[in-house]
Amino acid sequence: MIDKKFKLSKPPNHQIQYLFILLCFFSFTKIFAQENNKKLHINFFGHLEYDFDKLSTGNNSYFSIGEQDIFITSKINDRISFLGENVIRYDSKSSSTFIPSIERVQLKFDYYENHSLIVGKMHSPINYWNDVYHHGRLFFPTVDRPLAFSYLVPVHTLGLRLQGQNLGKLKFGYDLMTGNGISSNDFTDLGVNNSLLAAFHVKPFDNFRIGLSYYYDFIKGNYSGAHSGHSTAVHQAALAKYKGNINFELFSFSASYFSDKFEFLNESCVNKSRSDTLGMAINMSNYTYFGYKIKENITPFASYDFIDISNKDVHIGHLSKSKIILGCRYDINHLLNLKFHFARISPNHAFINSHIHQTEPDSYEFKIQMAYGF
Repeated sequence: MIDKKFKLSKPPNHQIQYLFILLCFFSFTKIFAQENNKKLHINFFGHLEYDFDKLSTGNNSYFSIGEQDIFITSKINDRISFLGENVIRYDSKSSSTFIPSIERVQLKFDYYENHSLIVGKMHSPINYWNDVYHHGRLFFPTVDRPLAFSYLVPVHTLGLRLQGQNLGKLKFGYDLMTGNGISSNDFTDLGVNNSLLAAFHVKPFDNFRIGLSYYYDFIKGNYSGAHSGHSTAVHQAALAKYKGNINFELFSFSASYFSDKFEFLNESCVNKSRSDTLGMAINMSNYTYFGYKIKENITPFASYDFIDISNKDVHIGHLSKSKIILGCRYDINHLLNLKFHFARISPNHAFINSHIHQTEPDSYEFKIQMAYGF
């Protein structure tokens, strides 16, 4: 939830300046790309929202500007390609409340048939959601990401990645990756222990994909940097009293099926987090989504999102939270859609974290989102 002070204050001029500069840059580079280099593609994605939250402490009603995303791809030659993603997003610590952020910058070298070497900052291919979707809400089947992205999933990695795609009859795929982990940023890393990731998936028939992954990291000093969960895990770890090291393991399972009519996605995570004080903590999350097109451009959907963090966990902090969502997506065309959802969220975070996450027991939220791209 957005804090009340922000919602009651006037939008700063910096916010408007950021968006104006972003739109000017995009317009000029788009024209240049079209006229000078057919292999360079620049797209812009963003979203606007209206939220109504019913909490035990009161009700909140507000409009907000979501992430504004410049997405760049380029085919340098027959074997080498580039992908870049830069976002202007909300940040409560910034004086303007909006900051620019480099989300992805990666070079891909196709060295043999469907096998590639990728170097740079990229989404950690832990599960289907993080591997397929970027920051453009236009492509999300729902309004928001699963809860695990705020707590358990190390969203980014800066490093090296070996990838294979669509191999054999089962369309087998693999990702082997090492790089700066949870305690790092995009410039340096603490210690000499890089994170390790192994992910595998198959596509036995059209529109269906099933995958498994294993991620390991040594979190030095219980510090969360730029590559951890999208927001809350960073703030929790910054306030944590425990400053020792943590061995972090994450096992993930994904199953997805997206056809012309029916949509299904399940993402499950089991996290083993070991500290010197309380020993092993076992944490888990599960996200299940169903959607069904009743017309060509109208898709009602439902999802159940659950996360449970053990009281032995000293990195995230004990919490148990579930979210039941009913909503609908209306695709106006491939560049614009409207989504809304009604959600019940229960129970509350542990009391020690309630001032951070501002989610009360049995709270409710209603969201309307307009997502666009061009």
